[in-house]
Amino acid sequence: MAGIPIEKEFVIRHVFNDPRYLDYEDCWTETRYNIPWCLEAYQKRQTTYFSLNCLLEKRPPGWSIDFDYELKFVGKQKSFKTKGSDRFRSYGDFVRYLSDYSEYKPYMINGKLKVEWRIKINKMVGFEALEDPDSAVLWVGRETFQVDKKLLADNCTYFHNIFFKSSDELGKSEIEDEDFKKPVDFKIFLEILKGEQEIDEKSINVVLELATKFGSNSMLTKCEEFLMEKSKTSVKTKFNLAIEYKLNKLKKSIFSDIKTKEDLAELGSENASHFNASV
Repeated sequence: MAGIPIEKEFVIRHVFNDPRYLDYEDCWTETRYNIPWCLEAYQKRQTTYFSLNCLLEKRPPGWSIDFDYELKFVGKQKSFKTKGSDRFRSYGDFVRYLSDYSEYKPYMINGKLKVEWRIKINKMVGFEALEDPDSAVLWVGRETFQVDKKLLADNCTYFHNIFFKSSDELGKSEIEDEDFKKPVDFKIFLEILKGEQEIDEKSINVVLELATKFGSNSMLTKCEEFLMEKSKTSVKTKFNLAIEYKLNKLKKSIFSDIKTKEDLAELGSENASHFNASV
């Protein structure tokens, strides 16, 4: 069975309470590339065990993951501790680093220690039937959305950075958007992006806001075209939106329709600060 050849690299971090007092196994698990990676720490006879475990079950016989790893303690500065290469081939496989308080004390902050594992997968065998790698589950607020990573990344710089540039997110099958918590608004944005519905008077403000937040020029263009060609809202409202969201074609179109001083005064009546030097 052939291995998946594409290199996959990512970082997993977790903050442990003072490892000297861990009388249990503190395990933090994240799933990357459909593999559950467990960061574990526990104390035994004044020695602290830091390990990276594989908790993968229900894979075909003969599966394996070849990878390079690097462990760091993270305080005000990162401290390289150990690196190497290994292979996971069964549930519970692990790599481990033994340490003591004197070694990691300089990196503790307020009684806590941040541990970082950097993983580079070199080869995967037995994973050929995994789900579409371009698909992910995105948490927005308390709701989840099954999204096409490529579609979002191609249209939004925000998602391009999350899905394909950020080592913290690479390979995650589930990602939570910490910066945005309005699932209803995101649903509208996503449906319009996919062409499942059109922009209208009710959705225009939501789409403009999210297109700006997500760095989506294609969606800003759609909004501008709607405001220029279909929207029945007032010229004053259109003008304010053109200034706020830097819709230059719309702004020029509005200016070209100004015929009198009264027309100009109407535009400035709501927010005169929009008439800055560049305008």
